[in-house]
Amino acid sequence: HDSTRHFSYIDHLFYFMKREHHITCARSTFYRYIVNDEELSQSFQQNTRTAFTQRFETQPGQQAQFDLKEKVKLVTNDGQTITVYIPTLTLSWSRYNVRRLILNPTTENLLSFLAEAFEEIGGAPRELVIDNLKAFVEKPRTSMGDKAVLTSRFSEFCKDYGIEPLPCMVYRPQTKGKTETQNKWVEQLYNYNGTYEGIWTMHHRLKQLNEEDNRGISQATRLPRNFLLEKEKGDLVPLPSLSVRKPYHLHLKKVHVTNDSLFQYHYNKYSVPKEFIGKQVEIIVQNNKLYIYYNGNIIDSHPITNQLFNIKPEHQLYYAKQQDETSNLETATEPSLISRELGGIRYDNLS
Repeated sequence: HDSTRHFSYIDHLFYFMKREHHITCARSTFYRYIVNDEELSQSFQQNTRTAFTQRFETQPGQQAQFDLKEKVKLVTNDGQTITVYIPTLTLSWSRYNVRRLILNPTTENLLSFLAEAFEEIGGAPRELVIDNLKAFVEKPRTSMGDKAVLTSRFSEFCKDYGIEPLPCMVYRPQTKGKTETQNKWVEQLYNYNGTYEGIWTMHHRLKQLNEEDNRGISQATRLPRNFLLEKEKGDLVPLPSLSVRKPYHLHLKKVHVTNDSLFQYHYNKYSVPKEFIGKQVEIIVQNNKLYIYYNGNIIDSHPITNQLFNIKPEHQLYYAKQQDETSNLETATEPSLISRELGGIRYDNLS
């Protein structure tokens, strides 16, 4: 696993050792030990500030910042690399973070993330700082007097929630310093490369890291983020009615996973990891692909085909194609329904 696992910052190694090996030394002691060892110290990026960024402090409930960490490559314990995207919403006053893991950064998925994030924090900010993501911005700002052209779907979303969108100027990510800093925290997911059983365990790890972050003390405020969120909630814009909010949440259809670790869609069967046998998962179709969710989190995907069976090799579902030797001759001479069906199995490698 060590060949795929890496630690970008000394802090990340410290938190990993504390979390997984229960070390008790102070952060300053650990840091000093690393920097005093020349060979060890060279393995880490330094937290240097390349440019002065003025911090415009905001009032409670006034502003949040959205960012998308793109193409995060995580490695499972069987060597499969899965590329994920991590949208983050950071409240500017409390520094509270909401993070999720998604496979496909479409406008639909990102608006669903924002809608869920606002449900979690109990309201919406008055302003939302964004970068020039194609899902939200058709034409970016290029100068101080310029105005960005937003996509119609994102513009409609902001109106429905009573939010003023604030797109950054091109090449001016300093405006979004709070979420850019928070993206470094997410890089701790790389510390567990080679140990993930599947996408669902990546969700668990991200949730653990995010909860640690929100319990932790913000360097900017000197107070825990979740403590400040409780203070900030009363200043957020109240959520619109359920009828307004509902269209922005993904419309997932529930399906049952059989004992063969398969679910049915349009008479064809698709595999999921064996951990979900007997459970209800949810599916949605986007761009001719099936995306599979469990408890609202993406767990897998399949291209939609006309094949009867669609099974991923990494799900390790193996079915005997030979009949039992004790079967009588009369039965064995005719191919059984199961044998005929197994002949149509399609093994795909798409994630």
